[in-house]
Amino acid sequence: MKYSSNKLCVIIAVFLAGASASFCCQAATYAYITNQASNDVSVIDAESSKVIATIPVGKAPVGIAVSVMLNRVYISNVDGKSISVIDSITNQVIEELVINGSPVGLALSPDSKVLYVADWYDDRVLAISTANLLDQREISVGKAPAGMAVSPDGKTLYVANRDSNDIAVIDTAALTISTRINVGKHPFGLALNQDGSALYAVNVQSNTLSVINTSTHLTDTIKVGDHPYCVTVSSNGKYAYVTNTQDDSVSVIDVSANKAITKIKVGEVPEGISFDAINQKIYVANWGSNSVSVIDATSNQLIKSISTGQQSRAFGQFIYQ
Repeated sequence: MKYSSNKLCVIIAVFLAGASASFCCQAATYAYITNQASNDVSVIDAESSKVIATIPVGKAPVGIAVSVMLNRVYISNVDGKSISVIDSITNQVIEELVINGSPVGLALSPDSKVLYVADWYDDRVLAISTANLLDQREISVGKAPAGMAVSPDGKTLYVANRDSNDIAVIDTAALTISTRINVGKHPFGLALNQDGSALYAVNVQSNTLSVINTSTHLTDTIKVGDHPYCVTVSSNGKYAYVTNTQDDSVSVIDVSANKAITKIKVGEVPEGISFDAINQKIYVANWGSNSVSVIDATSNQLIKSISTGQQSRAFGQFIYQ
């Protein structure tokens, strides 16, 4: 087939424009890691596996929630009693919200309109408008609320109450507790699978993972490692990964078999963990060794250790992509 020179130029221009658009739409991936003792956040570029920025925040940062939609990263500073708001374009703090309490866990609604804050000492959860941080509601939940997860439709918030040994199930519209689910001793980290059909709760003192059917609230219990802390789920929902702080490992859970199939040695005292769906990697924040371990999810092999700040925790879903 032959084209005139004008038509050929148009075709080439369209092709180049499409290629450029495709390139621009390839999202970069970053891991935002809270460092409790150095009062800062390490930003790791997934492509280079290097820390590209260190951002000073409030005192003793712990929790984290990211929003690509808003170009924002939210950090809870437990001793500073504040929330630091980071602009992910400039990697600088643009706002500091004082909390009359001790914020730990953070979670965002799927539309990024509401930031949920677990107040550890005051046994409550704040629901804060991201458009106006002074627009706040609150609900009493249970003793020492920690990890949180929001359903994909945004209608339900799950809160792990560490010292009540239960999960509060909250109707987000009414901001009322619809039910409570009993789990193991000292539930801390929470995660949902992609469609929201299964909730995973880590029970620190029971050395178990509770797997909860979110429709029926029926629960299975899986033994994991020593003093587990946080959990994340693979993008296909087939595997869950649990950090074990006292044996420096990550337990890999086969969801269909409801059992741990292997352990992966990582850094010292691993706490926060998140799944990188684009690159099929797992990032683990190691509190004891001031580092992040990177695991290849296809082989379950440790492939990289990255030095970060002091006492890395990254409590929450911290992968930005």
